[in-house]
Amino acid sequence: MGIAVIEEKPGETAVDDRWETLLHAWREVDMPDGWRAEIRKEGIVLVPPPAAKHNDVPDWIARQLYPVLPKEIAFHQGSGVVIADQARLRSPDIVLFNRAAMPERRGEGIDPDEVLLVAEIASKDNARDDREAKRVEYATAGIPLYLLIDGYDPRGPRITLFSNPRGTDYSDSHAVEWGEPVDLPEPFDVKLDTSEFTVPSD
Repeated sequence: MGIAVIEEKPGETAVDDRWETLLHAWREVDMPDGWRAEIRKEGIVLVPPPAAKHNDVPDWIARQLYPVLPKEIAFHQGSGVVIADQARLRSPDIVLFNRAAMPERRGEGIDPDEVLLVAEIASKDNARDDREAKRVEYATAGIPLYLLIDGYDPRGPRITLFSNPRGTDYSDSHAVEWGEPVDLPEPFDVKLDTSEFTVPSD
């Protein structure tokens, strides 16, 4: 994993300049196939392709959601969500958003106001980032639903749906053990079967 760091300077103008510099650099990153680039607190972080077992979970989710999703809702894997007021750009494992807000060109991210749900599948090396930093960022951006699929939870593999963002966190959360169903509310209104999700073994 590579990290490009640009030092943050004091002052609102400097922070704005830093964000514009980071965003410009992000647009210019020439990544190998399958890699993603995110803008985090540290700067631009290159994220390597996930393992095959990691990719299997979005496949099972897609199979269940496609039959119930209206065509106005897009299902993407790895597309960037721009959280400009936090100087962040995240590439969730899954993002469901209003298709009318589809970015038109490379280097443009999805507006979080158009996002209906993000899902992250924790990897061994980034589980803490998924549980803490992303949870705060997604809640602060007002993203209504955050689905965390965490096979590395110290309490045992579990899946948590965070909802009702309030300030820097979600006011509601519902966790189930791995393999138990998860109720996704409107606009999905589906009971997500997780029994086929692959439990991480690394």
